[in-house]
Amino acid sequence: MATALVATALAAAGCQQRDAPPKVGSPTPTPSAPSAPVGAVDAPVDEALWSRRVEASGWALDARSIRDVVAQFPDFTVRATYGLPRPDVAAVKGEYPHAGSSGFAIDQTPHDVRAVRHPFRIVATNVDGLSTTLGRRSLVPPGTMQLWSDAGATPQSPAFHFLMATSGVASGGAGEVDTSYKGYASATQRIGIAVPILYLRTTHGRAHDWTFDPDFDTRRKCGERRLVDDSLREVLKVAVEKQIAVHFILNGGIWADAACNVPEWDVNDHLEDDVRNCQWTQDDAVPADDHLRNLAGSMTSPELARSLTLNVYAREVRHYKRRNLQSAAKLIAEFARSHPTLFVGVNLDSDTYVNPFFEHREWFDYNPGTLRQFREWLRGAGPYAGRGGRDVPDLRAFKRPRPLTLTEVNRLAGTRWTRWEDVQPPRKLVGTASASTQDHGLWDDAWFREWDTFRKHLVALHYDDLARWTHEAGIDRGRIFTAQGFVAPEGDAKPFAVRVDSAGQNYDSGGVSIEGAIPRTGHLGAILYGPAAENRVRMEHRHGLFATFARMDAGWAVVESNLADLKRPERYPEYAQAYRAFRDLFNFDARQVSLMAWNGSNGLFAGQPGYVSYTSWRNTPAEEAMRDHLVSHAGLPLGSRLWTFGSAQHADDDGWSVEGASVHSGKARLALGALTERVTLMSPPDQVIRKRNAGALVVGIDAQRASRLDVWGQAAPGSDWRKLGETNVAAAKTTAAGVHVPITWPADLDDAIVERLRVVVTPVATEAPLNVDRIALIAK
Repeated sequence: MATALVATALAAAGCQQRDAPPKVGSPTPTPSAPSAPVGAVDAPVDEALWSRRVEASGWALDARSIRDVVAQFPDFTVRATYGLPRPDVAAVKGEYPHAGSSGFAIDQTPHDVRAVRHPFRIVATNVDGLSTTLGRRSLVPPGTMQLWSDAGATPQSPAFHFLMATSGVASGGAGEVDTSYKGYASATQRIGIAVPILYLRTTHGRAHDWTFDPDFDTRRKCGERRLVDDSLREVLKVAVEKQIAVHFILNGGIWADAACNVPEWDVNDHLEDDVRNCQWTQDDAVPADDHLRNLAGSMTSPELARSLTLNVYAREVRHYKRRNLQSAAKLIAEFARSHPTLFVGVNLDSDTYVNPFFEHREWFDYNPGTLRQFREWLRGAGPYAGRGGRDVPDLRAFKRPRPLTLTEVNRLAGTRWTRWEDVQPPRKLVGTASASTQDHGLWDDAWFREWDTFRKHLVALHYDDLARWTHEAGIDRGRIFTAQGFVAPEGDAKPFAVRVDSAGQNYDSGGVSIEGAIPRTGHLGAILYGPAAENRVRMEHRHGLFATFARMDAGWAVVESNLADLKRPERYPEYAQAYRAFRDLFNFDARQVSLMAWNGSNGLFAGQPGYVSYTSWRNTPAEEAMRDHLVSHAGLPLGSRLWTFGSAQHADDDGWSVEGASVHSGKARLALGALTERVTLMSPPDQVIRKRNAGALVVGIDAQRASRLDVWGQAAPGSDWRKLGETNVAAAKTTAAGVHVPITWPADLDDAIVERLRVVVTPVATEAPLNVDRIALIAK
């Protein structure tokens, strides 16, 4: 029985498990203690076992003796038969006693295996009680991923994507993405990768006017560091060879050139050599690019002090950005036409803002071109009147609702300017060398608010330009996303801006707003870490973060994310956080989530030196939560809503409350007891449910235990409840997912949003308990 797989496992140093080999950049695993068992799982090879029966085999050894080998599930344990002949193991591990009889096998059907994914560990324990996990697998009963087979999805349906953020694709940076989740993908839940393409850095160089080079030589270095890890053509080649879906991070922003200064190749670095192309401080200065070289970050000495200006008069900046971005986008558009199932989308410059990195020591952008545009924005002149001149965009669509007169400007600024050319934004700012320490009224100053609104407007315009240029190059607007970071406010920091004209931030906003990251020819792409990734953010209004995203853009996406908090990297996210995050992303219309990072730290080594929590994905609780999500949502159309009340390894009420019964949050179900004649299930508030999200409601209950289901919706807290659907259960459509209730959307609510659902169950009898395994709204 000495197969190639067994030989590979035996040859591994210390017989380390094959399930999770260390990745590039991960710490070297610590060898097992001498008295701990060693071994391997030979079968099943794949992570998922698509069966109701646990069938596994392998071998385990200990310097003294093995007490037992078991498959540990969240709620039960299956014991293996141990002591089976393994002459192949004895030939390699003869120094261990009983090596020739070290085999184990499991062949058993657990008593109660419901239609959910059941993760388990195969654990060997020695006579001293020390254990070793030999492997991790999942038991997925047949039919589990077909619960939504009648929901209308097809292989051509839009899908929710989990994207593994990675780099160095041609040298193996995407290795195993195409195999690690074998069997988990479905028509509506898919796996792919997200890869950065630095379109201003991968060029033909100075001698060729920095034109974009899709075949850029990734061996080029800046000191000891590679200039880039990926060329566009290499990524396209790997995608086709491995048949793996790709999302392209088209980055020409501040992070794209932050690693090192190479103006010979990087047009961004070349442009920054001319201060006229840069953002200026309130003192008309432009700091050196490495001025913030000691700034903490994910790379050594990030060069973030110089940023390219965003004003529309920076013709050279706009020329190179548009030309190179469109060159890359045209090749990606050709790829999308030839391989439509492999193309996920693109996102644009990550973190576009007016430089905020000096944290109140310096404020930007006082570039002369920006000041000119500020004056024209105030009065509705120049490009805002369609008269910007050569190579300047027509900004009439972005004109202020009511332009100001010079008299009104003087009143706001407390000045006596006699010419528009004299108008200046505030330069006496909190925390700067020119500011009074007593000047704490800045945040409420009307003139400062105008200036900060304009800075948000600048960012909005730039993202709109980038999206328009990308769309002009042939990429569908539904596949174009921005990449704006939204950080949860801490302490006395007020919420970040929802609208471009939102006021009240008591810090440098950097021009960031949600509205400003939603272009006319594209969608919102959010960068979320920590509390923001969990949908736990204080907002300027009553709606939550994801609800706000969904209300403003039903086609939004998360283009970079990790549940770890960048400010608290020692805290490791738990399964419950990831479960809720993925549940809410799907339920609030997100199209995808890009996860940091496939080739980052391995979760096996959490807490060890060199481990970085916010770039860790593999072998983390979040990866486990993703697998559960892929199974529970398989075949469910994008735009639907699903509450599974946890999983086989987690109990959660999903924010639902119950009247008319006692409730216990079981794992992957609500267990109801002490039933009354009418049991009311109330959804969490602040949902974003439109007519297109609600073709039918499905309640996962035993159809023999209920006689009637009624569904109601509420548009806002305190408003009337409106009837959305009802059914006699005996006559209703019933599938493995549950009882279906057709939804009839009230005509006067056609364009409205329902924020809360109420599901009323009439039990057949009140004596026996009632289990609710899921509640779903199936999109039309």
